[in-house]
Amino acid sequence: MGRFLEFLGGAIVIGTLVLLAMTLVPSPDVKSLVAVLPWAFPAVAGGLLLVAFGAMLDHLAAIRSAADRQADIFQQLLERRNTAKKE
Repeated sequence: MGRFLEFLGGAIVIGTLVLLAMTLVPSPDVKSLVAVLPWAFPAVAGGLLLVAFGAMLDHLAAIRSAADRQADIFQQLLERRNTAKKE
């Protein structure tokens, strides 16, 4: 899911920048830029937020798998310690 959100956010950002460039090519003046910024800026920001959220999901999944491995290792250490005390 995280990779999909990163891809989707990147596609939104790239698509918005392409549309922005296509809009500004015929008349690259300040009035055109000011006219397209109200829709271009939120679209780019939303795409970047999707990329960041996808990366966060990937990191959380990695943290969860690492925590599960650490719990298994800790359990093995406790079992080994208990068997050594009994002998």
